[in-house]
Amino acid sequence: MIKSGSPRTVSDSRSRRPPVSISTDKEFILSPPFIWTASRSRNNFEELKLLLNRSQSAVVALQECRLGEGQVSPRGYTLLLPQVGSPGGEAALLIRNGTRVSEIDLKTGLHAAGATISLEKTLTVCSLYLPPNSPVSKLSLAELFEQLPKPFLVLEDFNAHSPAWGDSRRDGRGRMLEEFIAENDFIILNSGEQTFVHSAYHSTSAIDLAVASPSIAAECSWAAHSKSVRQRSLSYIFNVVLKF
Repeated sequence: MIKSGSPRTVSDSRSRRPPVSISTDKEFILSPPFIWTASRSRNNFEELKLLLNRSQSAVVALQECRLGEGQVSPRGYTLLLPQVGSPGGEAALLIRNGTRVSEIDLKTGLHAAGATISLEKTLTVCSLYLPPNSPVSKLSLAELFEQLPKPFLVLEDFNAHSPAWGDSRRDGRGRMLEEFIAENDFIILNSGEQTFVHSAYHSTSAIDLAVASPSIAAECSWAAHSKSVRQRSLSYIFNVVLKF
């Protein structure tokens, strides 16, 4: 595992450890020119591999990961998974081999994975998953964000509703998040487009967010695009482009 404070270049280590199986409900991709993409579907490991082959993404932020037998980690990537066995589904990062990276040993009870990466610029990327029925407070978020070196991007499935980022309603978690963002001068990159389609009711909402520290927010743009996943359901692709 890549320890905080010990930057190194990740390489293909599959010959030195057992293969890792990954399947996920959604994945967030940061790729040259630093594009974050998210796709929402069940058992989409094959789709993830296709996206990686096409984009050669530098970083992939995974949420609601499931590890098991029968699948290997995508070729050319190293998995950073700090919370193996978390009952609600882990947050993880895939780092493209050859990328200069230092994993951050986050001290938090939240589902989060973070790393500082050096490409054209150095930045911190954090994958964060907040299950809908798990309690979360401004204090727990503050303790997490304080551990992220700036500039940073937090790519998160927040399960929080607010018109501030395009949802039709506001719930308690959404109100708390609004206050947390405002109090810390962070920037929500979302444009107001919907990010989730309920499979049973076909209703839409905006619960997936990209949050940036102020110094990098001006270099980012965000867009959502709908698509069909295996011709069975509607999914969304999200792009955050960093103009370094």
